[in-house]
Amino acid sequence: MSAAALAEFLIMRPDGQQNVLHDSKFSRPPIVTANGDAMRALRAYNVDPRRSPEILIRVKEALTIKAADRTIKPKAREDALRCAEIIDLFEIRENALGMRRMALSSPPKFDAIDIEGVEVSIRPDFLVGAGRRGDRIGAGILRVAKAPDPEACKMKTTKERRGEHRREMARYLVALMQMLLEAQDGSLGTVDRDLCFVADLRLGENMGPAPDHTARLRSIRAACRQVRELWPSIQAKPALYRK
Repeated sequence: MSAAALAEFLIMRPDGQQNVLHDSKFSRPPIVTANGDAMRALRAYNVDPRRSPEILIRVKEALTIKAADRTIKPKAREDALRCAEIIDLFEIRENALGMRRMALSSPPKFDAIDIEGVEVSIRPDFLVGAGRRGDRIGAGILRVAKAPDPEACKMKTTKERRGEHRREMARYLVALMQMLLEAQDGSLGTVDRDLCFVADLRLGENMGPAPDHTARLRSIRAACRQVRELWPSIQAKPALYRK
């Protein structure tokens, strides 16, 4: 189960939780993420101590050319255009995200960790700190996913609800990153939860541990026990058999 799916499970109502579990059990993850070109560029930029604008400029130029290329499939052109828009949005909101002041580095490829019998895959985009034994260490995620999009609605209440949905997910993701780092048994450094963050591109906000962070760690463990019990009973929806 992915960290994002578990975070969604934690804040969903029971019917929504069933959908999350179904998709986690039966959906085949894409080989290449839809926002892959943008994320690779943004990771490279943010781990560069100089934060050289040329890194993003070169990628945007390549994406713009790709988006205009009528010899490739329409979906590939759409993906290129979306990735260029993500980079544009990051450049607009970089100061609000507050990542420039951080000492960021590329993380290793972490194995999934066992939480109460559930294998949870947590993939931070960055390590925060030196990453040496004895040093303080944290981790960060740059969240660019659009859904639920606070800007794609007119009513203020809907916009606020979608924004709080994203913030709640971020708070649980921060707790999950702490658990991931603690599972490394000090090999990366001394875990400091205050160095863990989620920078939400759509909100233009950088979120760290919640005031009730310790309670969230307990909630994660309780949710994983629930997932472990429900998992065998999750059946594939009929639509899957028609594909």
